[in-house]
Amino acid sequence: MSWAPGDTVLYRYGRDGRARFVRVGRVITDDADGLALWVAPGSPQIESVLADGRPLRAVPIAGRASLPRARRRSTWRGAGIVHFAPAAGEWSLWWFFDSAQRFTGWYGNLESSRTRWEADGVRGVDTADRALDVWITPDGAGRWKDEDEFAALTGRPGRWSAAQVPAIRAAGEQLMSLASAGAPPFDGRWTDYRPDPRWGAVTLPDNWDLPHRAAP
Repeated sequence: MSWAPGDTVLYRYGRDGRARFVRVGRVITDDADGLALWVAPGSPQIESVLADGRPLRAVPIAGRASLPRARRRSTWRGAGIVHFAPAAGEWSLWWFFDSAQRFTGWYGNLESSRTRWEADGVRGVDTADRALDVWITPDGAGRWKDEDEFAALTGRPGRWSAAQVPAIRAAGEQLMSLASAGAPPFDGRWTDYRPDPRWGAVTLPDNWDLPHRAAP
């Protein structure tokens, strides 16, 4: 299935059949390279928090995975981002900007193979987050992020296995290699992106919580 510029899409991270984080974006492009979404400032989202409402990072990593969680509605904080999911590759890439819409760098999110779906008038992409990430500066220099959380979650129920670790790390190495070479998608695309001024605000559909369809 292919979507048109301006279409709204839910990008959902989850596990065990349940969406845990849901982002709403508008399609910039959807072609052989992959799907690019614009997530505007203040866009509605669903985020995972501790059962008492505190953010996940309020507790040490060692205890974070075992504590009960809840989901709550919130909004995307900060400037808008471009969110690109390649046609192949177990990662997505996010273009970050400051409040003046100046490009500040790429966030490489390592995640499982994606599943596209359409149901009840809603378009969606499902994947599973793998905790390990990379940050890449505008000059193409990259570094790992959240290696401690990745190590702590490896092998836990509903997460990736130890056997998957080399492939997950290889996806991050691939991103940093592409960035250092200035190869696509690190070729200048979307670093000066501005959304279509005709686009209105997006909404979170009532049926955002359909069963999650991606494996870890």
